[in-house]
Amino acid sequence: MIRESLYFSFAGRKSTEFPIVNVSLGSGMFEESLTSSKSIVETSVAGNNVPYFQRIKREPITFSLRFAFTEPWNDEMIDEVIRWLDVDYYEPLFFSSNIDRIYYGMIVDSIEQIHNGLSEGYVNLNVRCNGAYKYSPEITSPIYEIDNEDLIEIVNTGHLPTSPLIFIQKIGDGSLTIENLSSTDEVFFIKDLKDNEQLTIDCESRRIETNLENVNHYDDFNDNYIELSVGYNEYRIIGDCRIKFEYQFLYK
Repeated sequence: MIRESLYFSFAGRKSTEFPIVNVSLGSGMFEESLTSSKSIVETSVAGNNVPYFQRIKREPITFSLRFAFTEPWNDEMIDEVIRWLDVDYYEPLFFSSNIDRIYYGMIVDSIEQIHNGLSEGYVNLNVRCNGAYKYSPEITSPIYEIDNEDLIEIVNTGHLPTSPLIFIQKIGDGSLTIENLSSTDEVFFIKDLKDNEQLTIDCESRRIETNLENVNHYDDFNDNYIELSVGYNEYRIIGDCRIKFEYQFLYK
């Protein structure tokens, strides 16, 4: 996917803005990792030849890139490329062969320039991602108008469960319940909401925000945040409100 792509986008800018293309040197088949590397964390105990398994540790995704200049460069062009690539935080990165797989990466180590002395050549760089997974583009559901009770469906096409952002505008005072009919043990419940109150529920960071001053709902909440399982998810929402979901699918 990476090696076969001529173009890529990093930090909101496309490589087509510059006279560069993504290249691979040599001939033959491309070699790429499908997943991040992982290791087994285990504990050995004296007298037992079989170690105790504890967990799997997945390493952040890393890979190298090489892009070639399609025309002779000058100092101004090189300065602009450095400003674009040499950032100090993770930025979205995706490739032209599959724009629906997004890495959040940062250039690490030094950026190496290989050239022939005539302002022609290519650049090598190494990328380290913020974790072991790739992401889909951000997905925003429709705004669901819930009148007392309704059903909604969300299909997670990723490889792993994912935690959404939930935006709620309460209609009338009362409580709100979200039951996962695909998983009978998952019920989201929050009470004492006010008419026209607006909530943002960050299920990954486990954070609740409201537009009302001097109000928090942590004591009004059953502490059961929503997780979108892989595959089909059907939810029953009980309580008058307007509600929408934002999420990204995760891929190994």
